[in-house]
Amino acid sequence: KKFPSQFIDDTYLSDKSINEIRECFEAESSVQLRHFMNESWEKKLKRATEEEDKKIGLGRGNPSLKYDAGVSEDWNAVGPAHKQRFLEYGGQESSGKDDASAGSLMLHCKRRLLESPAFGRWLELATSLGMPSGYRGRVRRFRPGLDYTVAHYGILTHTAVLDASLCFAAGSGKQLMYDEVGDAVDGDDDDAVWDSGDAGGFECYIAADEEIENGKAAAAAAADEYNEDDDTELLSVSASNNTLSLVYRDPGTMRFVKYVGSGAPSSRWDISLEYEVPEPEDEDFDDDSKDSAPAEDDGVGF
Repeated sequence: KKFPSQFIDDTYLSDKSINEIRECFEAESSVQLRHFMNESWEKKLKRATEEEDKKIGLGRGNPSLKYDAGVSEDWNAVGPAHKQRFLEYGGQESSGKDDASAGSLMLHCKRRLLESPAFGRWLELATSLGMPSGYRGRVRRFRPGLDYTVAHYGILTHTAVLDASLCFAAGSGKQLMYDEVGDAVDGDDDDAVWDSGDAGGFECYIAADEEIENGKAAAAAAADEYNEDDDTELLSVSASNNTLSLVYRDPGTMRFVKYVGSGAPSSRWDISLEYEVPEPEDEDFDDDSKDSAPAEDDGVGF
């Protein structure tokens, strides 16, 4: 438990918490863990992401006039635009210093935490899916008024995977509570904007057409974009600061990040990974709520 505690809040390292997470995951095939990184890392990442958002002045109703806002030697634009647009970090990893850039800090967390054998063992305990045999992922930034990904048949996987998205965004990251008339009574205004879905930035899972899932006409449809009129939403996960989302995704499911509107309070920053995991053997594992989608970058084993 010593190594993960350098990054993870102690709450999520106790046997009791891990058992509760596993029970929730086995019932729902997904779980969202708020305030996942410890206070030290949350502060570093909050400072860094806020500073870099201020530099380009997007969000909070400010429309973007430049598609290359935020693009640099370290942050590369990813396309093509009819499938996706966001920035991917390709710079150097920091050593975790307080004044490091957002991308370098997130890359450090990706490599030293999320791709570590210790975290693989934590995932095994928290999901009951078994020890991951490999992973692939990216450090991403979705800018307000600019960025999104699109669901299309070309992103379907051939095997089930475990998605892990560690998100950073404006707001406290608290679980919102609402009164009888639907007004938020906890959290802050930024949390409420993300939670409403009005500003986009949420990650959505949808079921693919059954014919494609069963392999019929797959060659003809593989490159086609997903038809919104035919989809079935399985799960939607709002952007939330310092929140880890774990979702079991089967080969018949696609995912996308909804376009982040110019009214969003910040960029959506995330470390997005997918882990190769064994098929669950427990018959009680809820098959109907499993979820699935695309590979990201070069995969590696633990």
